[in-house]
Amino acid sequence: MGKEVFVTLWKFITNAPYLKGMTRKTDANVISIENPYGDYYIVKLKPSDGLMWNAGEHAFVRLPGIEELKKEYRLFSIASIQKEEVLMIGTRTGEKKSKFKEAMLSMKPGDPVSIQGPYGWFRIRDDSSPIVMFAGGVGITPIRALIKELAESKSRPINIVYSSNDFYLFDDEIQEIVDRNPSMTLHKTKTREESSKKIEQLAREYGDKGYYYISASPKVIESVSKLLRSNKIAKKRIIDDTFNGY
Repeated sequence: MGKEVFVTLWKFITNAPYLKGMTRKTDANVISIENPYGDYYIVKLKPSDGLMWNAGEHAFVRLPGIEELKKEYRLFSIASIQKEEVLMIGTRTGEKKSKFKEAMLSMKPGDPVSIQGPYGWFRIRDDSSPIVMFAGGVGITPIRALIKELAESKSRPINIVYSSNDFYLFDDEIQEIVDRNPSMTLHKTKTREESSKKIEQLAREYGDKGYYYISASPKVIESVSKLLRSNKIAKKRIIDDTFNGY
């Protein structure tokens, strides 16, 4: 068994309470598909009445209206919160779109989508611990939901380290939320060195009193986790977006 598989299985076991909605199935319809920059896309879906989710969760997405892909699925992080009444996905395609993403991003308003979930452990743990969030590129997707959930929270410091070398998805919206909340601070970085320096500074400031959320590519998640552990942050205080669903 490979290391990554073992780590994922262990996280499933230790985070069992957060998997409750994993087998739940429902329907949704496309509201809109936006292309704000380059290969970045925002997909908005109208879920069936009664679908509930928590900020930071994931959902499996299927495309039942496309015959050759109806048995395939992709796992996406949800960028929106329940109050918005919209399931929002942020994603990138890379230089060449996969068949699934090409089909999904070509859909029209009203087209059907099948949803399984949502579920996941990338969620707020309490209302008092300091929070440090690190988003690498489109990894901002689930963190956007956490920021929305915490928009009115002023009971503890909330630091967001957002790293990108080209485009900051949801930038204006996040900045507006931060500007309204004196407990929130946004640190925008462009390089690995800048990000590491800021994360290390925050780890030394809050230590094991804080929770540290990481959403990025697998290699970056591993690197940031090692950096936090080297600064004596316990594993249980580090929460990562293991599935990288965006």
